[in-house]
Amino acid sequence: MMLLGFNKARSNFHFVRDLEANEVAEHERFTPIIAEARNRFNLFQILGHNYSEWKSYVDSLLNAKTMCDGSEILQLDRLLLNYLTCAYTIQEHFQVSFQRRFRKDKVKQREYRDFIDGLCKNSWEFAFFLDFRGYVQHCGLGVGHFNRNVTNTSVTLLVAHDAAALFAQTKTWPCSELTGKEGELDLVTILEESHCRMMQQYGPYVAKTLFPDLCPAAAFYGRLTEEAHRIDPGFRMLFHRKEMDSKTVGDKQTLNLHPIIVPNDVFAELGISVTMKD
Repeated sequence: MMLLGFNKARSNFHFVRDLEANEVAEHERFTPIIAEARNRFNLFQILGHNYSEWKSYVDSLLNAKTMCDGSEILQLDRLLLNYLTCAYTIQEHFQVSFQRRFRKDKVKQREYRDFIDGLCKNSWEFAFFLDFRGYVQHCGLGVGHFNRNVTNTSVTLLVAHDAAALFAQTKTWPCSELTGKEGELDLVTILEESHCRMMQQYGPYVAKTLFPDLCPAAAFYGRLTEEAHRIDPGFRMLFHRKEMDSKTVGDKQTLNLHPIIVPNDVFAELGISVTMKD
């Protein structure tokens, strides 16, 4: 098996070197681990797409050329509901995963609960959206107020809900401890902060706890990617199954590649942000 660099934009490739036997063995060990993790962490990919759709629509409303047609609140509620539903699915999925994986380890189960409590303590926005999902499911849709004002020099946008109105409909806010005195809640800003916590703290925590071999896998493929990038920073690092097949017809030579798609940035390709020193 060989290490291959491929630049799709230029249709250029380069055989870097033969892989060593221990590198092939590492690849075979990591392959099923990454496959399982990818299946599980596709939820974060979906969450990222849901947030991007929400953000793109909000940004479109900040464009003075965008014409309102009366469906803005409906679209915002739809996109927010999609996001909240996926975020809740992720939390439920991994909470059950922890219970199953560590059913006999009360300390590990407690560590997970403490981690969530710590996130809520350090980020009121994250805590609010944990509670807000319950409100949207049981009491009402998420957008309480929407206002857009366009002038010759600026566009102002308000997508919000009133804390007093939320508290009046339900007193159940166990994570954020909403009192109703917080005033107008800017949902765009709060969701941005909460999403950042989901992708940069919650995702990495469950990845490293449930899949501890992902860190050495990321280091392994990262080193090989760097090796390919030293030849061409634009290369995608691939493996090649065997010697290249070639066929010559007249003065034209055709090359047949047998590439194996492997991760270049394990965590990024899982849809989460992890630094190796985390």
